[in-house]
Amino acid sequence: FEGLEDWRNAQQTRHRLSELLTVAVCAVLSGADDFEEISQWGRAKLPWLRGFLRLDYGVASPDTFERVLA
Repeated sequence: FEGLEDWRNAQQTRHRLSELLTVAVCAVLSGADDFEEISQWGRAKLPWLRGFLRLDYGVASPDTFERVLA
């Protein structure tokens, strides 16, 4: 996902698009069905995710996942 252009305003974003997409895809493949479950899964797997993602601000909120994936 690193090569995708981020259409969001860079000054108003804390989470990298590539990281949001990676967490969302992994969570859905693991059974997450909605934005709340995606965020919960990411928080539960944060130490593992940080093995290959920076996640400087942790895992995004369900609202952030919903806005980005809308």
